Amino acid sequence: MFNARNYKVGLTIDNVETCDFNSMKSMTNEEILKMGRGEEDSRLLGFITKKMKIHNRFWATKEQDALDLARQAIKKLVEKDSSLLQEAEFLILAGISNPMPTVCTAALLAGEFGFKNTSCWDIKSGCSTGVLAVMQALDWFQNGAKKGVIVCTETFSKFTNSEILQMAVSIGDGACAMSVSADESMEVLGAVHGTDAEYLKTMYVPGKYPIDKENYDPSQYHFHFAQKSDSLEKMAHYWQQSLVDLMETSGIKGSDVSHYISHQVDGSKNLMFAKSQGIPEESVALNFTEYGNMGCPTIFINYHFWQNAGKTIKPGEVVVFHAVGGGLSWAGLCQRRKK
Repeated sequence: MFNARNYKVGLTIDNVETCDFNSMKSMTNEEILKMGRGEEDSRLLGFITKKMKIHNRFWATKEQDALDLARQAIKKLVEKDSSLLQEAEFLILAGISNPMPTVCTAALLAGEFGFKNTSCWDIKSGCSTGVLAVMQALDWFQNGAKKGVIVCTETFSKFTNSEILQMAVSIGDGACAMSVSADESMEVLGAVHGTDAEYLKTMYVPGKYPIDKENYDPSQYHFHFAQKSDSLEKMAHYWQQSLVDLMETSGIKGSDVSHYISHQVDGSKNLMFAKSQGIPEESVALNFTEYGNMGCPTIFINYHFWQNAGKTIKPGEVVVFHAVGGGLSWAGLCQRRKK
């Protein structure tokens, strides 16, 4: 596991733009159940709505893929600030559902939109990938970079068997593009990242590329679940332990956290785990109900709607970005705005 706290300069997310959710398929719980079971199940519908706290999610259309959603978000970002095309020094593409696995898609997108001075790379580490991208941006800022762009995009629905409700019910598709810049008014208190690779196959797509046309098996390109008896317990453990590790590395306690922006696996666990570590309920940003678990974009789309609600990081306040998910992987970043 990686943990660090020796940073000279912090980071600000200047702007976040999302894909065009109106161009996608809005999927209700009833539609998901009919797709997977052929009929509605009132008992299961009640569980999904009340326990998981999800009502809706968006899936890419048949014609759309993760790069299309990324393009929508980048287009909105550069329309908002065209100076990024000249000033961005890097472009990072985060995500595991890349439809072009042999291409550096960050470079592909940079070329399409006319970015002039960007170093480009793709990364993937499961649901923690977006926070890891922010940590990599932070490393560049320590060495003199001033501004960059991070794109997070996933289309889990393309790799989901609708009959396996544990996946179909909770996931959504989505993308965001954000501009980030070095900011000396932000003090990095700590950062963590880790993986328990023993649990990778508890949720993964085993199919290989290039596709073997003669022996093609569509099921190999859906998520498979090689359940270990303790996989759910391990997920809960790492969610809590990585948050503990981040706060210990950062030298803070839960009550010091002004804003907790997290990845979301359902509509209740995030709040439960945050409160278990003393983070005030009013500090927890929640966005699961209408969008579901979109993978690595989730945390920053959560942040986008948090910003749109008028929230800001005031002097003296502490903000935590925290993600735990498939892999099993986890990442966290803690910053405080200087007074």
